[in-house]
Amino acid sequence: MLIQKPFRICVSPSRFLSELTWIEENREKELLLPGMVEIRVHCVGINFRDVLKSRGLYPHTRPFAQPDDEQPKVNRDRELGSDFVGTIVRVDLTTTTNFQVGDHVVGATSHGTYHSHIICNSQLIIRIPSDFPLTDKQLCDMPTPLLTVIYSLKYRVHLKPNETVLIHAATGAGGQMCIQYCQYIGARVIATARTEEKRRFLREYYGIEHVFNSRDTSFVNNIRQILPQGVDVIVNSLSGNLLKEPIKLLAYHGHFVEWGKRDIYDKNYLSMFQLRSDCSFHVIDFISLADHVSPLMRLMLEEAIDLFVQRKLRAVEPTVTYEPFQVIEALLRCNSGQVMGKTVFRITSSDQPLIINRKQSNSLLKVVSDNTMFPLEVCNQGTILISGGFGGLGLTMSRWMIEQRGVKHIALMSRRTLTELEKPSNPQYDDWLRLKRTTKEYNAHVDVVQADVTNFQQVHDLIERFNKSSYPIRGIIHSAVVADDRTLNNLTQEHLSLVLPPKVRGA
Repeated sequence: MLIQKPFRICVSPSRFLSELTWIEENREKELLLPGMVEIRVHCVGINFRDVLKSRGLYPHTRPFAQPDDEQPKVNRDRELGSDFVGTIVRVDLTTTTNFQVGDHVVGATSHGTYHSHIICNSQLIIRIPSDFPLTDKQLCDMPTPLLTVIYSLKYRVHLKPNETVLIHAATGAGGQMCIQYCQYIGARVIATARTEEKRRFLREYYGIEHVFNSRDTSFVNNIRQILPQGVDVIVNSLSGNLLKEPIKLLAYHGHFVEWGKRDIYDKNYLSMFQLRSDCSFHVIDFISLADHVSPLMRLMLEEAIDLFVQRKLRAVEPTVTYEPFQVIEALLRCNSGQVMGKTVFRITSSDQPLIINRKQSNSLLKVVSDNTMFPLEVCNQGTILISGGFGGLGLTMSRWMIEQRGVKHIALMSRRTLTELEKPSNPQYDDWLRLKRTTKEYNAHVDVVQADVTNFQQVHDLIERFNKSSYPIRGIIHSAVVADDRTLNNLTQEHLSLVLPPKVRGA
């Protein structure tokens, strides 16, 4: 690909996958800090974390006790990608490094890799040997999965030969790397997978004797029959009840390695009773640790490369490759949850034409940096739900959203019905008529929906219905209120139980 200017992916504030776009990166030649290098990115691996970030589902979490003004990357949840292969194009000349311009390298970073060029700590990369057995496309998906495996099993669990390891959802990149590493160490592997096709793949390709269904808890009794004393190590990425059941399989002094994130960020609970037999629970999120353990990461990268060179490890199968213009399709594939192996896409190594969005670049970046409430991309593509929508505030806000923000779809939610709203005796009748005229003038659409904001099930069902439509809920204005003002000395419990639920429980 002939590169005129650096470019990168831009995640729209609306978080619609369909609005991902490549934009010019207006970056000046910044001074490289000691130990840093600039890399032209050839290809990158796609992680499920990238899918969550692109859809606005990956939370930004600060380190413990770190205030907001000390967060150097407050918007990192928009930075997709961690694994990459590329060529060094610039090095820091003020310090001594083992790298030079033109070096072919592989590495990982927590600062995003969906760029034509990145600046990276040289501790997080390693030179690729000229006789390396993997292609760039096979290698670029390796760092995070394999380093997570080595970090978990070697440095946290201290896995030994002949120990038993249960690997859940084992056909993904992390699962397959875990199988290979366990077989290299000499551990006994038991695995689970969602479909019969995936289970057959594990039996035939990796020679695993015992492979069970991960869609229910039937594997628990199946494994108990094989290993009545329990499993030494469980590598888990399941969630909910499928997390709570397998922990019961731990043997004495066993290790539970948690790779999944859903239960952690959902703040779910786990009984400590299951760890009573001197068991250990490890939460592993290796890529977020990369900046803190960079010397260790360098050692593990060297070990990983050596294992491939010695043919102790091989590429994940299958590896599906996409071009830059297919980035949305690639993320949708990962989002399906049905894929095996790894998904990668080429960036500067692609020979396919790529449209770089020059005109929209500045406006998109402005919306992102200004953090504008209800940006235009959201207003044009989704539905704005207004609770207490029949009140004067809700109706007036609806008109403003249509006239000033370009909203095309609004849902007015109220306990009352449309018939009540359209009665001339209704105090908000004139506001309603003005809103109807506005919607006609601006070619907008207003849905009137009946639901009690204090009833969780009614609100849940309403949002679910919209989210299955072409215009899902993308913004909420909570204006529901019971107006019954009183002085403090006249407040009663009965009054509070009437006034607070619509505002507090509704929120």
